[in-house]
Amino acid sequence: MKPILTALLFLFSFKAIAQDSTLNKPPIKKNSIYAELLGNGGVYSINYDRIFQLSNQVKIVPRAGFSTIENVLIFPLEINLLLSKSRTSQNFFEAGIGLTILKPLNGFSGQLLTINGYQYNFDNKAVNTPVILRAGFRHQKPTGGFMYRTGALLLTGDETQLTIGIGLGYTF
Repeated sequence: MKPILTALLFLFSFKAIAQDSTLNKPPIKKNSIYAELLGNGGVYSINYDRIFQLSNQVKIVPRAGFSTIENVLIFPLEINLLLSKSRTSQNFFEAGIGLTILKPLNGFSGQLLTINGYQYNFDNKAVNTPVILRAGFRHQKPTGGFMYRTGALLLTGDETQLTIGIGLGYTF
């Protein structure tokens, strides 16, 4: 009788483990590709970022992008912090810091480039790198698919300006 009772208890313990909902959660999709309008890439930028989960509510997200305007290459680089209520949340508060590398090409004529009202001065500089501060909202399902983000950006450099960025893309 004892071996049967032990076997039944052993089988019920497996059933309890199989019912645990935390073991059945699909992994969170971590990669995103998106286009951002009016952000730190100027008029537009194409971007890639990847989520690194620090805890159930905190994620860190490095980002790199690319754009070109008037024979100037633009590379927005950023590190963002995503804060949410839970591991499986779809909505995040997003805050970050970054810089935008602007590199004029041979066809660029002039010392000044104006993008979204912000003036980049290339006097005696081969590269211009304004610092960007971001605070905003991000919607991204843990299972992937369509994502969007919006934020207020403070651009600092030769002058300081407040602007917005709106991103639409896909998480996989």
